[in-house]
Amino acid sequence: MARKCIDLLLSVTFLLMNPGVFSDYQFAREPRDQFIVVGNGSSDDSESFSLQCEVNYLYPNERVGWRKNGRFISINETILDLPGTDLVDSRRYTVDQQFYDCIGCGGRYTLNVTGVTPETAAMDSGKYQCATVYDDFQMDQYSMTAVVTIYAVPRQNHPLCRLSSATQYNISVATAPIAVVPYETLTFLCLSDPGFPPVNMSWSQRNRSRELQPSKVGQTSEGLSFIEYEWAPSNVLDMNAVFTCRVQQSSILQYDSECSIGPFIEGSDRTTYVPPISESSTVLAGSFIVITAVIINILINNIYRH
Repeated sequence: MARKCIDLLLSVTFLLMNPGVFSDYQFAREPRDQFIVVGNGSSDDSESFSLQCEVNYLYPNERVGWRKNGRFISINETILDLPGTDLVDSRRYTVDQQFYDCIGCGGRYTLNVTGVTPETAAMDSGKYQCATVYDDFQMDQYSMTAVVTIYAVPRQNHPLCRLSSATQYNISVATAPIAVVPYETLTFLCLSDPGFPPVNMSWSQRNRSRELQPSKVGQTSEGLSFIEYEWAPSNVLDMNAVFTCRVQQSSILQYDSECSIGPFIEGSDRTTYVPPISESSTVLAGSFIVITAVIINILINNIYRH
């Protein structure tokens, strides 16, 4: 009975000091959409982002939490432990909390995410909301949804083309010569950062319109995506062939890059050939224009939401 009286007294006090709660929306500031690009540099590159939430007032026994993809990931300053999920990384996710200096007032709750890399792009992308919640996790109000979109593009020296034969195999040195003998099966290997969204990889032969059927596609133990193609030259004319690996990313960035193997040049032994291997740098077609358009679109959407 005494506890109920205390709660009632707190509620009355709160309402007297905050008469605007009957009509006001709880949120003075809400999180905004974010567009982030990572990669296209060294593997050590990383980014960070922050989402702002400002609450006008809080009822007794009410707290503020952050939600991601429909699940709570924090309450006040505490990042929740969510085993079996990839929603948060407690080492990189933090919440800064600043209270207003008055009874029943709210405060600012800033969600900070650091160390955003191509490897974490999938985890950190998503839909974020700020919400007021009671002790039993029952939501009172929630902010508009902020969509965090993270694109991860491969590093500038990707893709990497490699060549191996049944007797010689080297994928660590791009320019290492490998003898090529007619009728001996060669394996063309193309390596690339996987990217997010994932890149599309394909092999083709110059002056041939169709893509070549890969012999193997997968991911290395180092986390690189790869595609292999096997080919056996049958005569000297085949040695003029050039094979190209193309890596594309079907995203707004229009990522497109390639590397090539061939033609094969006759060596001192007329049955032995040494291939030159060429590698190209990354091409981001129209990326500045596209990114600018996306940013303008986000700003317009945020204005019309209010």
